[in-house]
Amino acid sequence: MSTTNELFQSGYMTSAIEWIGEQIPGGFFIYRADAGMELLYVNSAVEKMYGCESEEEFRQLTGYTFKGMVHPQDYEVVNHSIEEQTQSKDSPNRDHVEYRIIRKDGSIRWVDDYGHFAQFPGYGDVFYVFISDITEKYLAQEESYRRAGVYTSLVEQLHTAADTSLTVIRYNVTTGVIEEVAGSDPYEVDRVGESIEGAKTVRLNSLLLDGDRERFDEAFQIERLMDRFYKGAPPATFVAYCRRQSGRQCFVRFTRSVAHDPTSGDLILFGIDSEYNDEKVSEVLNEKVLVQQYDMVTYIVDNNYSVVIGDASKIGKGSIFPNRHSGIYTDYIHDQVLPAASTGVHDIQELERSLSPEMIAENLENNESYTINVTCEIDGETYYKRFTYYVIDRETRFFLLLKSDVTDVLKQEREQNEILALALKEAEHANIAKTSFLSSMSHEIRTPMNAIIGLNSIALKDNTLSEQTRGYLKKIGESAGHLLNLINDILDMSRIESGRMTLHKEEFSLTDMLEQINTMIQSQCDDKGLNFECHINEEVDDWYFGDDTKLKQVIINILSNAIKFTDAPGTVSYTVDKVATFEHQTTLRFVIRDTGIGMDEQFLPRIFDAFTQEDASRKNKYGSTGLGMAITKSIVEMMNGTIDVQSKKGEGSVFTVSVTLKNCENNKEDTKAFDFSTIKALVVDDDEIALEHACIVLEDIGVSAETASSGDDALLSIEISHAKQEPYNLVLVDWKMPERGGVDVTREIRRRYRGETKVIALTAYDSEDVMDEAISAGVDSFISKSDFPYVIRRELERVMKTPSKTPRNDFVLEGCKILLAEDMPINAEIMKALLSIKGIETEHAENGKLALDMFCNSEPNYYDAVLMDVRMPVMDGLETAAEIRALNREDAKTVPIIALTANAFDEDVQRSLQAGMNAHLSKPVEPEQLYNTLEDLISANR
Repeated sequence: MSTTNELFQSGYMTSAIEWIGEQIPGGFFIYRADAGMELLYVNSAVEKMYGCESEEEFRQLTGYTFKGMVHPQDYEVVNHSIEEQTQSKDSPNRDHVEYRIIRKDGSIRWVDDYGHFAQFPGYGDVFYVFISDITEKYLAQEESYRRAGVYTSLVEQLHTAADTSLTVIRYNVTTGVIEEVAGSDPYEVDRVGESIEGAKTVRLNSLLLDGDRERFDEAFQIERLMDRFYKGAPPATFVAYCRRQSGRQCFVRFTRSVAHDPTSGDLILFGIDSEYNDEKVSEVLNEKVLVQQYDMVTYIVDNNYSVVIGDASKIGKGSIFPNRHSGIYTDYIHDQVLPAASTGVHDIQELERSLSPEMIAENLENNESYTINVTCEIDGETYYKRFTYYVIDRETRFFLLLKSDVTDVLKQEREQNEILALALKEAEHANIAKTSFLSSMSHEIRTPMNAIIGLNSIALKDNTLSEQTRGYLKKIGESAGHLLNLINDILDMSRIESGRMTLHKEEFSLTDMLEQINTMIQSQCDDKGLNFECHINEEVDDWYFGDDTKLKQVIINILSNAIKFTDAPGTVSYTVDKVATFEHQTTLRFVIRDTGIGMDEQFLPRIFDAFTQEDASRKNKYGSTGLGMAITKSIVEMMNGTIDVQSKKGEGSVFTVSVTLKNCENNKEDTKAFDFSTIKALVVDDDEIALEHACIVLEDIGVSAETASSGDDALLSIEISHAKQEPYNLVLVDWKMPERGGVDVTREIRRRYRGETKVIALTAYDSEDVMDEAISAGVDSFISKSDFPYVIRRELERVMKTPSKTPRNDFVLEGCKILLAEDMPINAEIMKALLSIKGIETEHAENGKLALDMFCNSEPNYYDAVLMDVRMPVMDGLETAAEIRALNREDAKTVPIIALTANAFDEDVQRSLQAGMNAHLSKPVEPEQLYNTLEDLISANR
């Protein structure tokens, strides 16, 4: 007879165990009772319990150990429990544990484990275990515990709410009767033993708004409440305007939830009805009111008011607080507000209409607030009251009224405006004095500089010069040019600070501009031994509308700096990309890179400050005023663009400039080079050196030039050329000459020959100083004498291709109609007075919404311009401007809109322009600036 060991060794016992294991209903497995807990056998039921299709999948999932079968978070507890049970005398060699497992698909299941310890011949100490899935049983038990807890909690909540609620009620849905009732205002049918349907019907009949009955019924369907109970969701709520058993009307918050009674198993419905008026008011107070100053908070329902916050005894002079804390709203307006209103400011009937419940409801139909400012005359003094209405519930016309006295605020603002106006005048006087000094010094310095540059250019034409002398003259010219750049930088900065720098908007060829930049920069890079690269994206168009001179100045400033601070054999490059196109505009991005000395990252925030350099010693090595980057940034911002810089010491810098230009609709087909030989020019100057220099520069580009040394000689030469049928088509005239200067010469040319001759003014002054006079006389362009050699080619081509200018009469503002949007009465009165001085008719809107309505209801082109306060209630100025621009009528696209605001930062100006406004005036507004802006914009729009 074979022994047990012999049977195991032969494999007979192993096959027998496998056969028996598969016959067992449920899971069965055996594992070693040692530290490794290696599995010796697992039946197919266990493999399927773990979601495995084969023994190999089960091995990969568990490592084929008992420890690998147990959820990692449960293992220590399970192992400890098994040890305690198997060592206990009461249950020798047996254990029972419950734990979680992780299936192959990642899902979690609960199992019931019955294990037995045994000594198996051939294997040693082992556990053989019967295991089954108890997930559904476990979850049902947990749900039972939860539901019992929910029921207990709901009973506690019901009892807690009984003292503060209109009604608390417990319905037995299973039996259909009321089991418990409490509260301060229950309905007649709310009694123990009464039917649930009766309680429900009386509540449906108490709802006063159309549609609330259907919504109430839908919100509290038993099926929905049961679903919330099973999902563990909070109670269902519904707020409605109701009439209670006592007859009072109010907002009520209904709360409903269901749970099973753990004792009887009946389905119980818990209901709480609580007044919600104060909560409704609190919602609005917390969200919109508490941040403001007020002396009265009142809610208005169906023309009935009730004061929530306010005390007449705490209000000083000028009170229009209601005589009673509750009453008829229209009676309060008629009896107390209108009698105090100033008849000099208000049309009383119109004011009464503005404060009426109908107008309040109309204005709050699509807005959250509505504001009316009332000027009052009380006991011989003027007070300013502000009535602001907020929406609590539109359907019931439930509104909140916030009343505040803004007299002190307006008085303080008026005093502050007077102080600011005085400070502004003093600053303007100081700025005028500084500008006058700089302009005078500019003339005094430029006069000898012109002579130096002119004589130097003439001297270099002498072919008999020695190389040494020619070298000296070139260095003189370079030094003179550097000195002139310093003067120009200082004057540019002065113009920027005083707001006198302007952008000239005209069609220009981006390709031509970039070619001019490349020619200049390539030459500078070649002289220094640097590599220069330029890459232009193919999507960039050729023609745009803007100020190419200023844009070129920006790019050249940055590129020149890059060259200055880069040593050979370094690289300077720039790329041009189109990054966005919108509403007939294009945003271009210029990225300028260099491999130069770079900058410390800590210096970068100050790079655009005036007179700032990272290392003062650079001024001597590289030569600089410290103004170039400040001027560059100012010009970019004038173009509503941005400039950014990244740099690292010793590795170079990257400047990124983005500007938005208007697309040029006129595609230029004729882009061939301009033929300067078609120009016959007359140069007029009392300085012989300047005449000779000008002729040399003109002849170099192919222009035939003759000269005249006085205004009378010039007019005589022009008269003779006309008689010979060989007229000059261009006259370059010095603006300041003895006896007859450029003004007289230009006017006489315009009188005699009208537009057939172009006139360019040559001046040693800042062109801004003579612009008004020159335009009035009829010049076509300006050229600074010091800039003459560098800009003559581009300026001649531009002037000869555009129509000549003729003198125009000043635009008259009298009779113009202006729409003024301003919510502050005192500001509106000041603005009306300023406009009336010029004979302008003004129509006033107290907020942006009214301004939009007035514009919409006006005839096309009725208003010549709109003055728009930016910060207003109901609808602010930016939103109003955008809404006007979006209207489907032609004048909405073209009517000038001017922003009026105390915000004068660059980003505020940008937001105004982006909203569709044409100009941005900062408060307090300077009258002359206001008039000039209106003249420019209205005349341009006609």
